Amino acid sequence: MMNEALAEPLSGYEVLVLFLTMAATTAGLVRAYVAHRTQLHQEREASTRAAARVTGLIRLAEANHDAVRIVERDLDGHREVELGGRRMQRCDVSREAA
Repeated sequence: MMNEALAEPLSGYEVLVLFLTMAATTAGLVRAYVAHRTQLHQEREASTRAAARVTGLIRLAEANHDAVRIVERDLDGHREVELGGRRMQRCDVSREAA
């Protein structure tokens, strides 16, 4: 025995509800995909920046310098590293907008 509600054609209101449901589901999937791709891009960019930073530090370490001061500002905050001389000093300073 078949359900009579399924045998009847859909009314205009039911078609609209079905279409809006499918459109909302598709929009949610697209939004999730874009968010996922954005996160992957940010992680890849951070990884590339870290690799470039290490490469630059290796080049500085290979060169003959009396003293080297590195100042770095990024999303994590503000860092200053001073290499050379009699002592090696490292200062991590996070500045927050007041």
